[in-house]
Amino acid sequence: MADKKQSLTATARQGVIWTLLRSLSSQGARFLASIVLARILFPEDFGIMGIVLIVTRFATRLGSFGFTQVLVQKKLIDESHIRTTFTVNLIIASLTTTVLYLFAPYIAAFIISKNDMQRLPLVVNVLRVLSVNFILIAFYTVPNSLLKRKLKFKQESIIGIFAGVTKFLSPIVFALLGFGVWSLVFGAILGELMYVIAFYLSTKWVPRFGMNRQALRHIFSFGMWMNFYSYIQYFYKNIDYFLISKFLGLGLLGNYERAYNLMNTPRKRVGDMINGILFASYSKIQDEDERMNNAMRKVMGTVALIIFPAMTWLYFAAPSLIPLVYGDKWGLVVEPLQIMSISGLIESVTMVFYPAFIAKGLVKNRTRVHFIVFLFLGSALYFTAQISIVMVAWTIVGASTLGFLLNSAEYIRNTGWRWRDTFASIRPAAIIMGLMIPALYGVQYIAGMWFANDSLPMFIFLCSGAALVFFGSNFLFSFAEVKEILALARGKKPKKA
Repeated sequence: MADKKQSLTATARQGVIWTLLRSLSSQGARFLASIVLARILFPEDFGIMGIVLIVTRFATRLGSFGFTQVLVQKKLIDESHIRTTFTVNLIIASLTTTVLYLFAPYIAAFIISKNDMQRLPLVVNVLRVLSVNFILIAFYTVPNSLLKRKLKFKQESIIGIFAGVTKFLSPIVFALLGFGVWSLVFGAILGELMYVIAFYLSTKWVPRFGMNRQALRHIFSFGMWMNFYSYIQYFYKNIDYFLISKFLGLGLLGNYERAYNLMNTPRKRVGDMINGILFASYSKIQDEDERMNNAMRKVMGTVALIIFPAMTWLYFAAPSLIPLVYGDKWGLVVEPLQIMSISGLIESVTMVFYPAFIAKGLVKNRTRVHFIVFLFLGSALYFTAQISIVMVAWTIVGASTLGFLLNSAEYIRNTGWRWRDTFASIRPAAIIMGLMIPALYGVQYIAGMWFANDSLPMFIFLCSGAALVFFGSNFLFSFAEVKEILALARGKKPKKA
């Protein structure tokens, strides 16, 4: 039993390292592409892509339908589960693509404002072309889930690196050739196509059709709530885009999209990294509360140590970062980005609960909480989206705070987790953040005597100050959590205190 536990730990540790490499490569490619594309394309191009993604993200959830999660979560599956999952996913994805293609003109007219109606044909065509992605996704979700089930994180990460770099860097070539918004469209399609090719070449899995009534009942019992949660998550993540487009127009949506993505990217990358690994790993120990809670304390502390300092730095660096990487035409991005960095910090703690909810079969509980948060967010955004993207950013912060409180309370109610576990886990990160805030205020005040807030020297001083405080505080306090992260990064087993 001890050997089995050690083997699971070693596999998860290797998964963290490989998934981190995947995240860093994709993040690097995405950041580089965002800089280049922001200087070639215009806010309206990103606004069109952002509003179309509202529709395509929903259709993506229809293509998955939550069934593939069952292939990872259930302790025992057979060939009938695999065939049934693939067949149902492909049928739903094909129907979704067809409906989306036919109704694209009506959908596009509904999601854009009256002032942007001259762009209606372009939005319709973008929507129709991107509809092919839903079928592509349906083809690779099953082999991807099977890799997760076998804890083959190295193999999955290599595929993700290959496809992610293709997805983010290929639009640069198209943009330089003058394709405008179509650069983003072609890149998205190429990325999904690379996933399909890479998964099939790597796993040698052969798609087989079939429908088993008992297997269908099994996957529906779990997948129904996963799917319902997925829909709520979709509306929660996209209602701000929709309302900004409807009330404020595609230009301001493009600025908001840049701010949200810049804030959300590090949090999402870390979240994707831990969720895939922890869901698969937690599913193996779903009946052992103490083991899960011990793992969660370490993961929450690790995530906080990455995201808390990053969001603090982002808040102070935004005025100099935006003109430096995107150019002067993106000045409206700064204030929403600073505000939403607070949301990124809060969400980084909340997201640690998600894989534990699913692994323990508490999908219904998680869905109920998210529905309440969505009702709050939608009601508030209806008013704030008519005012400014700054007010929208503050609304996102409020929803993130409510989500943290409700998710924590629900998990505590159903497990042995306690509030003090959360605060003890994030204590080192909170201490570092508490030191960074006055330090960066001081740097900003002193450097501001000679340099403008949006200047390159100010950016360099803020980066240097943040790095000095981060590493200096770790050296001063010798946090055990930091030592463990460094040991994992070197591929070594952390020493016991």
